[in-house]
Amino acid sequence: MMHISSNKLYLPFLSKALDYCAGPLAQCIVCADENNYPVAGVIYDGYNGVIIHAHIWIDAERKPMKEWYSCIFDYPFNRLGVNKVIGQVNSNNTEAIKLDEHFGFELEATVKHYYDDGASLLVYTMSRGQCRILNSPAWQKLNEKIAGLV
Repeated sequence: MMHISSNKLYLPFLSKALDYCAGPLAQCIVCADENNYPVAGVIYDGYNGVIIHAHIWIDAERKPMKEWYSCIFDYPFNRLGVNKVIGQVNSNNTEAIKLDEHFGFELEATVKHYYDDGASLLVYTMSRGQCRILNSPAWQKLNEKIAGLV
């Protein structure tokens, strides 16, 4: 059975999967399977009291439990009270772009030729009001169920 965890022992796995070097204060929320193997995860980093950076990974072969989606937006917006969540995406990563936009992120900035292959860095941001998971009536009961879970 899948479960949700905020155990920092998942940070090395997520860092490798995302090709991201998490800072010493980074936090994570993971959906793991019955063998404790991650199905999806997010690393939160760079929190300054107003914003936080989110680095989201989802296994292409499996789907996380719906509660995980609620948790990953409940934490920054409801628990930390941030104004914005920032996501950084390689312009060649069309799946990540599609996922971010599906959640409600909007493109705020582009840094051209950021990567070795000439791809751009896309900076996506989302306020609580833009978050489709937290603001959708279809998610309301689940959001209430998980409020403060992680």
